[in-house]
Amino acid sequence: MASTFGPRLWRRSTASVPPARSLGRRMTWHAAAALLAFAALQIWLVTSAIAAGAPSAYIVVALVILLALALPVARSTERRWYHLSRQALASWGLHARFRRDVRRLWIAALTLPFLWISGAMAATEAIAAIAG
Repeated sequence: MASTFGPRLWRRSTASVPPARSLGRRMTWHAAAALLAFAALQIWLVTSAIAAGAPSAYIVVALVILLALALPVARSTERRWYHLSRQALASWGLHARFRRDVRRLWIAALTLPFLWISGAMAATEAIAAIAG
């Protein structure tokens, strides 16, 4: 007697959960690449802002933002996923969390330089308008 559930169950069983061990290494790569993209984008935006007449103190602020904010956040995310990949069992929920963290890391790396440069430019213009 043939079963109508056979092929559908067979397709479900072939999809296996990827190993959790590789998540730490993959997050290391994503964190390093996101930091490089963040730094390159920040350098380009700061030089463009200085060329447009912004104060040269933006260079110092950009370095402080990179060293005091971006590096520790990327390093803590990387360290957390390295330890999590060593201790956790592979599951689809773990991989969904990994994809969410990668997405957050890249969104932050690609949007924060625009936000702080535009905010700093607006603040500089507002101070200049108030001063005279």
